[in-house]
This record gives sequence, C-alpha cells and structure tokens, in this order.
Amino acid sequence: MKKICFVVLSLLLCGCSSEPQEEVKENVYKDGTYTTTARGYGGEFEIETTLKDDKIVDVVAKEHNETPSIGGVAIEQIIANMKEKNSYDVDVVTGATKTSQGLIEAVKQAVEKAKNDTK
Repeated sequence: MKKICFVVLSLLLCGCSSEPQEEVKENVYKDGTYTTTARGYGGEFEIETTLKDDKIVDVVAKEHNETPSIGGVAIEQIIANMKEKNSYDVDVVTGATKTSQGLIEAVKQAVEKAKNDTK
C-alpha cells in the first residue's frame, strides 16, 4: 500500500511545475512600413502600410488622381475597414470598384512582404 501511495504521489509531483511555462509567440509579420503601388481608376498611386505586433496600424494613400467624391471617399472607407478588421480582406466600395480593388491588392502585397520568414 505504501508503494502505491508513493508511486501516485511521485506521478502527481512530476506533473506539477513551480513556474508556469509561458509560450513565447513569434510575430507572424515583421513590424515596419511597407510601400506598394495601387492601380486605381485615375492611375497608379503609392500606399504605405504600417504593421506592428501583427496588426495593421496604418494605411496611407499617397497623392492620387482618384475622383475625390468617389474614389477618395472609397479609399478612406476601405482603410478604416482594414484597420478595424485588421485585414485586407474587406468589401469593395460600390461605384469605386477599380480603386477599391487596387487599394486592397496593394495592402495585400504589403502584408505578404511583411511575412516573418524565420519560422
């Protein structure tokens, strides 16, 4: 009986640790600002996508020739949606499909550039 108690107690103690093991999570994406080119209705324009701690923290559309009341508004809406969802997988804006698709593709390319290859 003493042997059984000793074995059970030994097994219980082996499974316990005095300090909890914390898993160190490596970021999926490298922090930084990535510049890509979007092709919109009014031509090409630069996009700067900033990632930090695996989050899209900022997307900036540089000077562009999109119609301010259509493509310009679409750019603002899409950027807001991307930051809120932390994803480039957002809906296009009706009436500004080409601008929307160009912006989404440019941010997608930036995210692909940022992938951490150290795994």
